Amino acid sequence: MINLESKLIEKSIEAFSIAIELYNKPTIKYRVEGFSLFICNA
Repeated sequence: MINLESKLIEKSIEAFSIAIELYNKPTIKYRVEGFSLFICNA
């Protein structure tokens, strides 16, 4: 069984990756705002 710490680290890494991907897509509106949301979540 995976403990809570491992789950939180995994979710944090995923949120960070999504933030970087979102920031690097110039065609998406509000990408900076979305980046800020995900990076703070990470």
